Amino acid sequence: MWYSVFSWMFLFVFKCFFRLKVEGLENLPQKSNFIIVSNHNSFLDPALIMAAVRKKIYCIALRDIYKMSWLGWFLQVTETLPSGSSSPKAVDLLLKNKIVGLFPEGGVSRDGKLKEFRRGAALLALKTGRPIVPCAIIGTFQALPFGSRIPRLTPLKLKIGKPVFFAKEFEEVIDDIYLQEGMHKLRNIIKGMLDAG
Repeated sequence: MWYSVFSWMFLFVFKCFFRLKVEGLENLPQKSNFIIVSNHNSFLDPALIMAAVRKKIYCIALRDIYKMSWLGWFLQVTETLPSGSSSPKAVDLLLKNKIVGLFPEGGVSRDGKLKEFRRGAALLALKTGRPIVPCAIIGTFQALPFGSRIPRLTPLKLKIGKPVFFAKEFEEVIDDIYLQEGMHKLRNIIKGMLDAG
């Protein structure tokens, strides 16, 4: 219930005050669940994806954020997964046809530039066979850069790319080089969408 309430509330705020535009909704898989990944320039990013994608997403968030009283409550009621111990839970959710979201940079970019990606999303894809949907968020760094508390009302955009498929691995140990290559490919896709504006 709470997820739906916040999702509609965020959609109203972003549409009315930030003139949010969403491109590529048709790229979201309709016949299967998926893993959604995006660049991360601002604390507005999770709320923006939550608003734009009209399906429940179980996001993975840094464990330290849970220490903030009100934010910790929000993360709990929206069933966000804390990082660290989240991988088995995320795999279980994906196998139960739920949608999992994460920011592969591992934290908010402090300068607005795209950081290197961690391997978590590729690992989830290889373990479950679910596609990864790459997204590019544009404008949130200008609206609320790291360290700022009051957002600027600047236009925002979410670009949703076509799903990327990884062959499911049945081995317990997955080749780390293959994981890195997969995340490098995803990073290039998201960077291309960001550069195109």
